[in-house]
Amino acid sequence: MITRRASTTALVGIAVAGLASGCLSSGGSSSGSGGGAATASGPGKSSIEVEYGFGNEQETAFQKDLNKFASANGFTIKFTKSASWDTEIRARVAGGNPPDVGLFPQPGLMCDMAKTKKVLPYDDATVATDKETLVPGFVGAGTCADGKVYGLPSAVSVKSLLWTDQKAFAATGDQQPATLDDLLKLTDKLRASGKTPPWCIAAESGQATGWPITDWIEDLVLRLAGPDNYDKWVKGELKFNSPEIKPAFEYFQKIAFTDGNVRGGTKAIVATNFQTGGNALFDNPPGCYLFKQATFIAGKGGFPDAVIASLDTTAGVTAFPPKTVGDNPVESGGDLAAAFNNDTNTLKLRNFIASKDNGIEVAKAGFFSPHKTFDVSLYPNKTLQKIATDVLYKSSAARFDGSDLMPAKVGAGTFWTEPVKWISGQQDLDTTLNNIDASFPKASS
Repeated sequence: MITRRASTTALVGIAVAGLASGCLSSGGSSSGSGGGAATASGPGKSSIEVEYGFGNEQETAFQKDLNKFASANGFTIKFTKSASWDTEIRARVAGGNPPDVGLFPQPGLMCDMAKTKKVLPYDDATVATDKETLVPGFVGAGTCADGKVYGLPSAVSVKSLLWTDQKAFAATGDQQPATLDDLLKLTDKLRASGKTPPWCIAAESGQATGWPITDWIEDLVLRLAGPDNYDKWVKGELKFNSPEIKPAFEYFQKIAFTDGNVRGGTKAIVATNFQTGGNALFDNPPGCYLFKQATFIAGKGGFPDAVIASLDTTAGVTAFPPKTVGDNPVESGGDLAAAFNNDTNTLKLRNFIASKDNGIEVAKAGFFSPHKTFDVSLYPNKTLQKIATDVLYKSSAARFDGSDLMPAKVGAGTFWTEPVKWISGQQDLDTTLNNIDASFPKASS
């Protein structure tokens, strides 16, 4: 459980979120790929190359799942790990030597390639079958501006989470917040109760400092503005300083800029490392009570080893609260399986990767299937099982990471750097939002 975003541009939770260039269709309402889907051709190659960018436990488990399928279907797989997905896949496609199947952590790059017919769409029947079990919203992540589905997720991360230390939080006598209003009230109560600040917030990530704040804002936009406006926002159809989007920043400001709310104070946010910034939850006495971060934080390199070893009895986790009780929007990320040719075995493998039947070994390694019918007992601990059942598979509207769906100039640029200046006290909120808006290229669809 590591992240790639710190070294490239995308966060890997228990899976990987991705960059994009803002050419996705809104909302994921498309249920098919139109009339241009590839038809399988030929007897099938004896070896299929699959390229991806993830590593460690996920890579090993991914290979086990695919090798079992390939063996049963009479072909082998060449696995190619990319150290820099964006650069390497562009070079291979430009050179006329793409892999057979690619796992895109960058839906927008996939859509750019789809415009020039470098990747092939799914057929309607496959999309319809997968859509029956996929978490609502995930088909939209791989749907490009032409309305066709070019990629479907193989594994996903969950970002809309609120972490606590079970015993320390229980000692406060408070309940987990049911709404965003409740979260503000809880924050105020915890601040007033003593010297321990309510929150740990951490945004330092070397050259990528600032990206953790985008996850905060995206979750808040998804809740306060709603899924439809979220889709418009990531495509540039709603400005950052619009009345629909600005309230998300104002909500974050109430938490992060109020004296006594954040461990170390507001300016410490951008100096505190994103991977270890929540570890103070488990100090004795606690250094904070609340920490918002994706599922990767419960893996090696995140929470302390002793916490991870006893995760189910030490760490508490719940969904980041909605605006209204009963809603459950979820921000997520994942790799999208796409095909570069219509060879029979290429399409067979691509379709398997995106299907509900894939991911048995990946789940055992702690990575989530995007299919809500998946057997949650396969996840290795009760904490992950709870995230799957109570958050991911009960999602009322799942959306991929917004900054990763924006043009890289914004999503991995000004959306990182301008809020850092704001949090550091170098500029006000309106200046921050206007600067991001000025950097947003016109939407290309």
